[in-house]
Amino acid sequence: VEFPEVPPALLAKLNQQRLDGKLCDVSIHVQGRVFRAHRALFLKNLDSVVLPSVMDPAAFAVVLGSAYTGRLSMAPGDIVNLLTVGSVLQMWHIVDKCTELL
Repeated sequence: VEFPEVPPALLAKLNQQRLDGKLCDVSIHVQGRVFRAHRALFLKNLDSVVLPSVMDPAAFAVVLGSAYTGRLSMAPGDIVNLLTVGSVLQMWHIVDKCTELL
């Protein structure tokens, strides 16, 4: 699945910064795991957030990566967990695609 709304060059630079742990200004906590990200893409007014324990950290990592790449890979066994993450985060494009695949 591709989500082409954001220029790929910008996403690539932000993703590399995230992967290198540079210039990330928000921490997202999912079941004890901490994910670093850029506030501009997610949480403009928060430095840190704890997401509901119903979320699977691996599925969140996939969704987080998709926000930086504009692409979301879905294995059949992951669709329900990705649907949960998309629902909690109100990422309706993910919810729609997961629902379509179920």
